[in-house]
Amino acid sequence: ISQSMRSPEVEGARTIVSVMNELVFEVIEEDGGFVAECLTEAIFTQADTWEELRRNVLEAVAAFYFDAPTVPNARLHYVRNELLLAS
Repeated sequence: ISQSMRSPEVEGARTIVSVMNELVFEVIEEDGGFVAECLTEAIFTQADTWEELRRNVLEAVAAFYFDAPTVPNARLHYVRNELLLAS
């Protein structure tokens, strides 16, 4: 485990090292904007533009982990559903 992936947490008098994985957000386009939902935590946000969505996701993750010593990275996974009709 790389040093950047380790997050020391203090519990009593001993130190515990935990692995902070990245959070994966499923992103869909909806009503002219974007909606992002984390697949593993209760984190959800939306925005009108992709750049705004990126900022909102980072802000939402930071708020969710407000009391944690480190904040995990976020990965945006854009999902596009398109129905193709065979004729």
